[in-house]
Amino acid sequence: MATSFEETAIVLRVVPYEDRHRIVTALSEKRGKITAIANNAVNSRRYGAALQPFAASGWRMAERAGANLYRLDEAILKRGYEGIRKHFEILTLASLLNDILLRIAPENEACLELFKLHSNTLALLEDWANEAETLDPIRYFQVLNGYFSKILQWNGTQPQLMRCLSCERSLLDFSENEELRASIITAGWVCSHCRHYRIDTPDQEVLAIHQKYISITQAALGDFYLALTHPIRKSFEVFSPNLSDQHKLFQFLLSLLQYHVPGFEKAPLQTLRFIPEFKDWIQTEPEQSPNRPNL
Repeated sequence: MATSFEETAIVLRVVPYEDRHRIVTALSEKRGKITAIANNAVNSRRYGAALQPFAASGWRMAERAGANLYRLDEAILKRGYEGIRKHFEILTLASLLNDILLRIAPENEACLELFKLHSNTLALLEDWANEAETLDPIRYFQVLNGYFSKILQWNGTQPQLMRCLSCERSLLDFSENEELRASIITAGWVCSHCRHYRIDTPDQEVLAIHQKYISITQAALGDFYLALTHPIRKSFEVFSPNLSDQHKLFQFLLSLLQYHVPGFEKAPLQTLRFIPEFKDWIQTEPEQSPNRPNL
């Protein structure tokens, strides 16, 4: 006998099944990533826009013993985030975030922090789309840097941002343009005076793929700290407006995610190829650039 329950969910992916059904994967508030079958949903008004990607809805589902999928009996739209579709680039960013959660969100396991992060980021993107006639490219990086930082925080990867790993000088002792060396393995940094500092690791194969250090500015590391201590809705307000700093932080965060977060490294994030500002980050043949992380 099926057991019914209700859940709030944000749609990550919708796949047609047979002639009239849909299989919907969503991030739920209390059960993490869930997948359900919506019978007779294709070309039907039964669910309306509640099964569109990004839609946040109240789901009524049934869990059947021995079944791999939940049965979705009802979905009532709460927020569709339709504004995201006003700009192709913003829609691409939102699709990328959905793709990331499909990889890393735990299945049938509560992850309220990820749910709040995703819903708040979709709201930020929608507000940006509604307000902007033209898009400032730096905001692409600010959104992703804020989102990536929060994922690392959720994952339990605790960055050491305020002091040099070796001499323990404060980050605030350096100017914004000071070039520091960020460590992927420890999620920390060393100053120029400690350039000979080394991290011992038995995993030399990993080090061959991921840079041991990445050059980064004090301002970029400062933004990393701000991302961890401020809501993502504040990204545009508190992050550095310097595009070079955002580039450096993006490279560092991406490498941290690939190294520390299970599931993130499984496939390149090819969605970004549709945004011109990211064309230099897309690798068609990674072996030709071993020091750049795969997108």
